Amino acid sequence: MNIKGKVWFCALLLAGFWACSDDSENVNEEITAEDTNNASSIDEANIVFMDPVNLSNEIISDEEVMNGRIQQCFTVSETQTENQLLVTFESSCEGVDGKVRSGSFLIEWSGALETNDFVYTVSFDGYKVDNHELDGSITVSDFTYLESSFSYNVVVNDGKVIFPDGKEITYEQDLNYNVKYGEVFELRVTGLITGIGKEGISYVANIKEPILVVSGCEYAVSGTFDATFSGRPMFTVNYGEGECDNKAIASRGEHSLTFELD
Repeated sequence: MNIKGKVWFCALLLAGFWACSDDSENVNEEITAEDTNNASSIDEANIVFMDPVNLSNEIISDEEVMNGRIQQCFTVSETQTENQLLVTFESSCEGVDGKVRSGSFLIEWSGALETNDFVYTVSFDGYKVDNHELDGSITVSDFTYLESSFSYNVVVNDGKVIFPDGKEITYEQDLNYNVKYGEVFELRVTGLITGIGKEGISYVANIKEPILVVSGCEYAVSGTFDATFSGRPMFTVNYGEGECDNKAIASRGEHSLTFELD
């Protein structure tokens, strides 16, 4: 996707996102390792915050079976408060998906399952997935069910990820997820992500073309998002045209760079 012109940047200034400079040559700056590292950390944070949502969806949909039993190497148990479940993992619990988890998180919900009124929140207590520690809370709502698909909204508030290298980012999202069933499971994601990166620089990531995740592939296979880190001009990250690999392309103006996702 081509970078928009100077008028587009000035319009965003009115929305309070970025300042508009008179130096239009900045748009053509080459993509750097700093740019791709920043983009990779956003992608990585998004993946780890998806993890407790995927688990919670599974647990809530089969609450009667899971409650009070050990699932793989974690336990689901009711609390003294109605409509709450505590999910507790053994130390270094490796699931059937190959992910290693520890700590716990609390699921609390209201409304009837499989209705538009159903809402749940997830809060963390030392929860780690693949040595990424999560903090903050997640709210999942706006469930809509169709014959072969369903959609929902996921908001992360006061989110934080501590990465295996000890660095951390703050992370907030307002994303819409659309799940489609068939021979291949498809998940399409749209929306906005904001926060402060590993080096203390604020960022905004705005999904322009829906990001597509399919069953059998660990990484997104298509879609784009525009990323802006404070002090740097915007660039676009493109996940490709359906290939299942760990590569993405960052582009700004006439410059582009292929990089690997963590």
